[in-house]
Amino acid sequence: MELQHHHGPDRDRTLPNTPGGSGRDGGRRRAHIPHHTLAILLEATDACVVAICLALPLIVIPAAERAGELKRGSALLAALGMLPLAVVAVCAWRLFSAIGREETFTSGNVRRLRTIGVAFAVSAVVWLAELVVVLAATADSRRLVPLGLAMAFVFCLVLAVVSSALASLTAAATELKTDNDLVI
Repeated sequence: MELQHHHGPDRDRTLPNTPGGSGRDGGRRRAHIPHHTLAILLEATDACVVAICLALPLIVIPAAERAGELKRGSALLAALGMLPLAVVAVCAWRLFSAIGREETFTSGNVRRLRTIGVAFAVSAVVWLAELVVVLAATADSRRLVPLGLAMAFVFCLVLAVVSSALASLTAAATELKTDNDLVI
């Protein structure tokens, strides 16, 4: 089935080129979020995540330390765990900005995705090291702290793998786009 791309205010909408419409979507029109709007939403989400990542080691964890709910030094460990995530936040912001400029398949985005993957891998190693330190330092450690550290480790490890896979896919798509641009 041939698809027709519309230009103008709803240029991101792809419609079947048949009167009654057919295909996988049953003839329904599928409207996509414009690139600029998507970029703004992603950047806003990124800013919220950064705010949370800053609030944890600077406000929440020190308050829990003062209340005796967490051991002294927990804020430092959390801050160390958040450092690689700051790299992720910067790369994600640049990636989302590029998407807003409709520069999706570029070598810069491949580099950003690879950097995000490496940062998540580093973060996973930091969280694993912190888990080992917490378990070794305290015999009566609350189960919630090691569980949280283990979850952070697994989460970062999974995101490292996903980011690396996305980088590979984006690299392949960028190569195809470059070849296509040369043909046209």
